[in-house]
Amino acid sequence: MKKIFRSVYLPVFLSLIFLQAQQGLALDDKKDKKSLAQIAVAAESSSESSKISDKAGRAPYFLIFDCSGAFIKAIKNPAQGQRGGASSSVTALLKKESVKTLIAVKFGSKMENNLKAAGIKYLEHSGIAKKVVDTIIKSKRSKDAQK
Repeated sequence: MKKIFRSVYLPVFLSLIFLQAQQGLALDDKKDKKSLAQIAVAAESSSESSKISDKAGRAPYFLIFDCSGAFIKAIKNPAQGQRGGASSSVTALLKKESVKTLIAVKFGSKMENNLKAAGIKYLEHSGIAKKVVDTIIKSKRSKDAQK
């Protein structure tokens, strides 16, 4: 019986432990990537070369970039056609994505209030999403280096 245990059950048991550990590491990697999602851009399309939208709450897409400026993903705005409460819906979506800063051409007063309440900074910029994100990150780094 001990021979069967050693030759069959023990390797299976150890394999299961190894697989559980690997899955745990994979989940931690996903959490780390999500925690890097710092910047969102209200955009006209799903491409990182998209033009920044002039409507923060009703932009067709939100482009998510990490704090180093790497494009992570595009999210179709579920509140784009919503009649009321778009700013609340968008703010909840951005919080879920761990966004710390939102960039758009313009912000309405309701959107500004919701973002402030959620602790999300907002910046008004126009241009191409990726270029603006890179410019903002470089500017922040140079300010940090001067301190």
